[in-house]
Amino acid sequence: MSEPQPPVKVGEPQRGEHRGESAGNGALASLSRPDAPPRVDPPAPGGARPVVPAPVLRDSRRRRALAFADVLALVLAYGLVWLVDPPPGADVPSRAWMLGILPLWVLINKLLGLYDRDANVIQKSTLDEFPRLVQSILLGASMLFLVAPLFPGVELGREQTVLFVAAALPALPALRSLTRWALARHEAPERCLIVGSGEVARSLATRLGTHSGSRLEIVGFMDEHRPGMDAEPDGDVPLVGDLLDFDSICRDLEVERVLIAFSSHSHEALIGIVAQCKALALKVTVLPRLFEAVGEVEVDQVQGMTLLGLGGLSRTRSSLALKRALDLVGAGTGLLVLSPLLLAIALGVRLTSSGPALFRQRRIGRGDQPFELLKFRTMQHDAEELKPTFAHLNEAAHPMFKIRNDPRVTPFGRFLRRHSLDELPQLWNVVRGEMSLVGPRPLIADEDASVLGRQRARLELTPGITGPWQVMGRTRIPFNEMVKLDYLYVAEWSLWNDVKLLVRTAAVVLRGEGI
Repeated sequence: MSEPQPPVKVGEPQRGEHRGESAGNGALASLSRPDAPPRVDPPAPGGARPVVPAPVLRDSRRRRALAFADVLALVLAYGLVWLVDPPPGADVPSRAWMLGILPLWVLINKLLGLYDRDANVIQKSTLDEFPRLVQSILLGASMLFLVAPLFPGVELGREQTVLFVAAALPALPALRSLTRWALARHEAPERCLIVGSGEVARSLATRLGTHSGSRLEIVGFMDEHRPGMDAEPDGDVPLVGDLLDFDSICRDLEVERVLIAFSSHSHEALIGIVAQCKALALKVTVLPRLFEAVGEVEVDQVQGMTLLGLGGLSRTRSSLALKRALDLVGAGTGLLVLSPLLLAIALGVRLTSSGPALFRQRRIGRGDQPFELLKFRTMQHDAEELKPTFAHLNEAAHPMFKIRNDPRVTPFGRFLRRHSLDELPQLWNVVRGEMSLVGPRPLIADEDASVLGRQRARLELTPGITGPWQVMGRTRIPFNEMVKLDYLYVAEWSLWNDVKLLVRTAAVVLRGEGI
């Protein structure tokens, strides 16, 4: 589950008193954060104790907070076992042996990387680490089951073990999510410097700026010095200097993370930057050269070289069969459970505006096969005929047509869109096999005609009700970026990715971010 966090602050550095040690950077000093402790790495004269950098302290607090959340979740799950189905013959003093297991459980989580991951990644999502949480719970529960008989008077049976696992599975991720949410509300955004200033670097800054799961403040770009570089470029984020001044700029701007994104510097210069980052206790994130094709990867070490193995390049028939089974079960159950709601919405559409309850539109499906997509009608019945009248209000680039406050949308339709309720009839498209619960976006013919080259591989999978475009802001993503997201989704497809997208879609719907 991905915790909602405040958006990235792009190009809005907080002005404050100069805290750096280097001279000649007055303009940079004005961008430093006034409320952050100074970054002092070397020991002070006379053997005084060095000041620990603020990012190091923050990461340490985060690890301790997550460990406390884990212990609390395990204690609550263990308490539920004793409350609902206590082991036979166990008295209150014999329950204390559980406390001795907790440090070992925290050690298991440490070995699984459940405390150190947040310091290395930008999106600190509990959902992404859920498989490792399941692994931790199963290992720890097995340990409990094996160790319990060693204590006199305590016998933890299979029923109690299963109940413990069933309680810990939701408790552990829930408390971790709550902890991350609380930390995000009380911590300042992480200050980031992007090494690189080209199209890819600016695209990265834009994506981070619109991604609600990130908590960053982009303080500037840095790249190789060239004529005209001192002039501030177009956009909200300034060019702050050359790599020759990397050390002093990072100190003056109180940078905490460095993002390396296709800089024009040489390979050796970038290696030197990574070394400087380590000396300054800065975090480093690298955008890979093949980022448009890289999704889920396996890190491989061969003769001292790090290789990335790309996943999802082949899809077995058994995996696709499981995906189809998930679609049938999910869509069939949804239609049965939500049938009263579907009838109520259909009645509401008919009563609040003239025209049919359903809107039918021709879309392009898997293998370029057209199909008729179903939605609850959210616009007045003659909306398509009025489209040329409002063409001047179009906020999207060709070939898409999007108006955020579209005058053709009815008041009831706006409510349906805000909560994505207009999409529910597509469950019938899923049952019929024309759509999937998760997949690439189903495009109309004019939009599909603009998808060229390798990106047409996006239709190797069935279009979905939801997908990466839905989770990342369906009305804010340009058409070319949406097509790239679909291509990457298909290239790295896995059932687990589908599950994560379904969970994140539920969070978007609950927050009312459908429009």
